[in-house]
Amino acid sequence: MTATPQDHTPESALILLVDDDPSVRFVLQQVLHYHGYQVEAVATIEEAEKIKRRLGPEAIGVVVADIHLTTNPRFHEGYAMYEHWTRLHPTLPFLLISGVVSSQRLPAVRTGAVAFLSKPFVIEEFLEILQQLLKTQNDRILRHEEIT
Repeated sequence: MTATPQDHTPESALILLVDDDPSVRFVLQQVLHYHGYQVEAVATIEEAEKIKRRLGPEAIGVVVADIHLTTNPRFHEGYAMYEHWTRLHPTLPFLLISGVVSSQRLPAVRTGAVAFLSKPFVIEEFLEILQQLLKTQNDRILRHEEIT
């Protein structure tokens, strides 16, 4: 299935994109805008934290984060952010991305606990995963509203 602009979830879906590579941020931001998503694109965890504080975690539809936010592949800043934010906000969906092969050995990636794409990836696959994560998030919200 190829994602088209009509396939996206409601335009209220905000994607928080965290990647230190300006060209990756630019391309993904353009693709997401084209497909009707709102996007906040930042290079660092600190900038992502500011957006989360300003908007609130409930306003974020999906966090797309590069696992390696520095040039040193031994550091997994994006993965550490995923772990920290998931403890604080267990229902906040994440899509982790990385061009470093060893990233696939990280526990949550290896077990499939978090969505993951290896760079370079096909844009259609990226969009399909985002749609799945947003649909799952929307289903959780609806179930929660039915319970309360």
